[in-house]
Amino acid sequence: MVEEKVKQSSGPVFDTGIVAEDPAGYKCIVNINGTEKTCTLPEHLHDWISKDDIVYVNDVYGNGSELVVTGSGGSIRKQTMVVNDEEKSKLISGVTKFEDDNNNLTDNTLRIVDEGKN
Repeated sequence: MVEEKVKQSSGPVFDTGIVAEDPAGYKCIVNINGTEKTCTLPEHLHDWISKDDIVYVNDVYGNGSELVVTGSGGSIRKQTMVVNDEEKSKLISGVTKFEDDNNNLTDNTLRIVDEGKN
């Protein structure tokens, strides 16, 4: 019986997809190669992943029974912001959605104004 189970499992498979709708708790709908799949969104990513994000998905058992979002590779939205640390010469943070006054995530335009204050 164990040998049969091992034959059915091909091991972890990694894929990339686009989040189809804003996640609800641990549930994240991801479009992978034209098919919407329900994935688990780990707690540490709840505030980071939103609709239209490009995400990495781990098919834990290689059979589609346990799909987990493991990270983000950016977004397909036009309104995003990336923070660069010039001393370290690398990107250190980013924002792909903005929160309005009612705590809703939006695609509002963010405008940064330098008033010459250091």
